Amino acid sequence: MKLSILLATAAAALTLSACEKTTVNNPPAVETPTPAPAAVPVPVPGPPGPQGAPGEPGKPGDTLIVVPDAPKPAEEPAPPPPAR
Repeated sequence: MKLSILLATAAAALTLSACEKTTVNNPPAVETPTPAPAAVPVPVPGPPGPQGAPGEPGKPGDTLIVVPDAPKPAEEPAPPPPAR
């Protein structure tokens, strides 16, 4: 039993050390400067127009206020059953 464990350990060590660990060295990326953004025409507000007709005054009405319900208290746990 000791010999088989020793041989298995030696075989694992040889197998794992025989693997070639390749490394990939990519060349650094060449950064090209981005071109400057083109000037985009932006709309500009013009002179103000003539004053419009005045609107109607608001009509009186009812105001509805919504009040949320009060939170319910937690229920008390049931008393334990009597001991026998």
